[in-house]
Amino acid sequence: MSEILFPDIGQCSLIKHSESICGDFCYVLRDGDRMTAVLSDGLGSGVKANILATLTSKILSTLIARDLPLDECIYTVASTLPMCSERKIAYATFTVLQIEDNTAYLVQYDNPSAILLRGGESVQYKKDVHFYAEKQIYESRFELQDGDMIVLMSDGIVNAGMGKNASSGWKREEVETFLEGWWSLKLSPKRAASILCEAAEDLSLRSLDDDTTVLVCKMRVHRMANLLIGPPHDPKQDGKILGEFFSKQGIHIICGGTTSKLAAAYLDKPLRPLPDTATEKVPAISELEGADLVTEGFITLRETATMGRNYLSNDVFTFDTAKASDGASLLCRELFENADSINIFFGTAENTSNADLSMNLNAKLALVEEIETMLKKQGKSVNIKIC
Repeated sequence: MSEILFPDIGQCSLIKHSESICGDFCYVLRDGDRMTAVLSDGLGSGVKANILATLTSKILSTLIARDLPLDECIYTVASTLPMCSERKIAYATFTVLQIEDNTAYLVQYDNPSAILLRGGESVQYKKDVHFYAEKQIYESRFELQDGDMIVLMSDGIVNAGMGKNASSGWKREEVETFLEGWWSLKLSPKRAASILCEAAEDLSLRSLDDDTTVLVCKMRVHRMANLLIGPPHDPKQDGKILGEFFSKQGIHIICGGTTSKLAAAYLDKPLRPLPDTATEKVPAISELEGADLVTEGFITLRETATMGRNYLSNDVFTFDTAKASDGASLLCRELFENADSINIFFGTAENTSNADLSMNLNAKLALVEEIETMLKKQGKSVNIKIC
């Protein structure tokens, strides 16, 4: 039996010029090994469109996740949506992607057809046409492989640049070619979505005439990150905690000078500082055989929390950390882009060498809890062990 892969999700939305809220909306629902994502484009733009798209995404994802017949799901959405006062219709397009046991189920209505990338090339998949509530719906089912990337989009992508840098818009086959050129095994779904939206904005001379949204799902092996922050309260527990930490599957990240020295002694390996990685905001990282990343403690965590807020509020912030090599950027990429599950070992030993009250144990724990909250908002599993 093949290994069950993890559907990693990344999304990006850019707002039409002169609007303050996006008329597209994405909603992702995870229930055990099943993932259901919906991208909806509401009629028009602004607040009305956002309400239509939000309701459509949340209702459809919930009903389809409960295995209700598709015609009932569509009827429920159609009868629930508020009417547009101007056009006297309740209208929102949608694309539904559900993945379970490496099998994709796609339901598409009036959005540009989803793109499937496999090995860096666009792959065609079978679409069955059905009519539900007078709507022409395309349904597809297909098996997925490690590295497969499914790209959902609103029509802001294919309309990008119309009358500007692309007289007839950005044709779907041109979007396919663009994605094939950017594809790599290391390309995260978040960055792929951001790249596509940024390209659409460039085609539109940095002034979009339509809300533009991309949701990308990439199939891959589940990734776990283990984060050790601070020594245990009881020095007699050092060996036990370090043993438990390093025995966990996945990558191992150590935050803090004292903690890294303890880890180096435990592994019996030299700790080598990398001074060239320091910036004005973030101290240098170190190198330790047996650990994947070793950073300074409080200041790096504080900057990581700041970056995390930007990840949540700015869909193209991923570009800012893409090539950075400082400790906070590396930690942020591992937690917010690469990992699916995170184990945090939080040591409660006081750092008596630090007299700055703003950097005490409670302040550090508050930072960790804020990072935990932000990661959970991204659908990641986070477990904190206080030691």
